[in-house]
Amino acid sequence: MTPKDPTEPIAPDPTGVWFPEWVKPLLERTSPAGRTLFVSDLHWGAGPDPVGRLDEMNRLLEGLPGRIDDLIFGGDTFEFWWEWKHSVPRSHWDFLHAVRKVSDAGVRVRFIAGNHDFAVGAALSDICRAQVHPDGFCLDIGGAKWLFVHGDAVPPSERMDRVVRKVLRSPAAQWFWNLLHPDFAIPMAMFVGKGSRLIESGPAPSTIEMEPLMRGWMRDRGLSGVVHGHTHRPLLTTGEDGTYVNNGDWVRMRTAVWIEPGHPARLVDCEKEGFPWLSNT
Repeated sequence: MTPKDPTEPIAPDPTGVWFPEWVKPLLERTSPAGRTLFVSDLHWGAGPDPVGRLDEMNRLLEGLPGRIDDLIFGGDTFEFWWEWKHSVPRSHWDFLHAVRKVSDAGVRVRFIAGNHDFAVGAALSDICRAQVHPDGFCLDIGGAKWLFVHGDAVPPSERMDRVVRKVLRSPAAQWFWNLLHPDFAIPMAMFVGKGSRLIESGPAPSTIEMEPLMRGWMRDRGLSGVVHGHTHRPLLTTGEDGTYVNNGDWVRMRTAVWIEPGHPARLVDCEKEGFPWLSNT
């Protein structure tokens, strides 16, 4: 019998709904949460106006304690991140310090690994006093079950992306990268990452696949909603099966997802609305 290719999506019997191999385990455990803010695709280390974007993010973070309970960075927080035995990239300390202050103030902070910062791990967790999740997680927000993922290599058409994802996260690749000096490894990773940051003029086929695929997840597993990033295309839609949210980014936009128990989820333009949670009170 030919073994199943682990890079292919798998479908639960009998519904036939597509799931990447790493999503199904996320649905088996749910953690409690409260007022929740989700931001993704900050791509620190790349993109336009890095000083301005960081200042705006720091102002947002300063206002969070006492107003939210859970803060989620939904992947590609960094253009590149690696944790060598005795070092991590030093260019993000202002941001990391701001996140640590939010965590120290009592907000639960979670990072999801993306396709650029797939190697976030124990060092980031220690620095920010945060949870780090390689694939995503489910939260119970006021009795509603929400799934949070980055969104890379999810649609059935992204078979090659699933292959790349598996290779980059393999022990062999991680062993090899640890042999490289940071002064060489970081510039090389930044150069390679440029190609995946190119945004097409219209929605890519994989982007169009996201909503119907994730609505299948909602129906199959009783989810109230799914939130993801990755594609840099903000969208919020509601239906009988739940709420689908594609966050956007903090590169060309300043979008975030705000979920408060007992209220509809909102996709917020932080440039126009300021603190999004105030509009739900």
